[in-house]
Amino acid sequence: MADPVLANICARLAARNADLMLVHPESEGDSWDITWSTEGGAMSDRFRIGDRTIHLSDIDSVYLRALGSHAASTPRERMIVTALWEFAESLPVLVVNRRQASHTNMSKPYQLRLIAQFGFQVPKTLITMVPEEARRFYDDCQGRVIYKSISAERSIVKPLTPEDFSRLEQIRYCPVQLQETIPGTDLRIHTVGDRLFATEVLSDGTDYRYAERENKQRTMRAVELEPGLQTRCLNMAKGLELSLSGIDLRRTPDGAYYCFEVNTSPGFTFFENHTGQRIGDALADLLCAGSA
Repeated sequence: MADPVLANICARLAARNADLMLVHPESEGDSWDITWSTEGGAMSDRFRIGDRTIHLSDIDSVYLRALGSHAASTPRERMIVTALWEFAESLPVLVVNRRQASHTNMSKPYQLRLIAQFGFQVPKTLITMVPEEARRFYDDCQGRVIYKSISAERSIVKPLTPEDFSRLEQIRYCPVQLQETIPGTDLRIHTVGDRLFATEVLSDGTDYRYAERENKQRTMRAVELEPGLQTRCLNMAKGLELSLSGIDLRRTPDGAYYCFEVNTSPGFTFFENHTGQRIGDALADLLCAGSA
């Protein structure tokens, strides 16, 4: 419950008198176990987790919250996480979000290819292990370049500057992702089922998430998107098979929309706290509705 998103959604489910079961790989006790079986190619009617037996017909929905690498730090915990993912994948109920859909964000370049299919512009991007290619990309973009991680691992987005050139030899051992800097205003769009919550972010920092750390300014407010853009966002989330998503957009001064990423396990409480949007309530409603 140290994770604010889990604490948020558990509190909202409890307020709805939902029968909630919270499962975590770091749960204490040597008796921690997850067991289920198949009979005739179909799953049996029950499974056991710890000392509790659950009938599959009692499960209306599942919420899988990705907590990063620290949530499964031992081989045993990683095995439990894998078992839970596999179990959830086999259930004929609402799963927020299923593994295959969540894994689109494991590779930023792959996800950008998918994003472009939904009518959004994507920034000019270079992934390379060759320092000379990085320098050439920097020149082609007239020095307006940022760098960030390629995988789903969180990183702080930073501008590439001439002071960084002496460190470019390091990319021979690990690739870097470079992108052309797109001017404009940031928007975070949360989709929850068929509902949408848009937040406009104004900041003079490169990565608004860390504005305070860099002594930069940041203001956030809830906004209403034009209907066409709302439809595009909802269609993209649906196309990626995501019941919950966090879409990162930037609106350029001429009104074009670039999409940088679709977060498949968004930390929506950060935006709730700044805007008052009821994203957690929408997710709780979705989970309580279940497969219906």
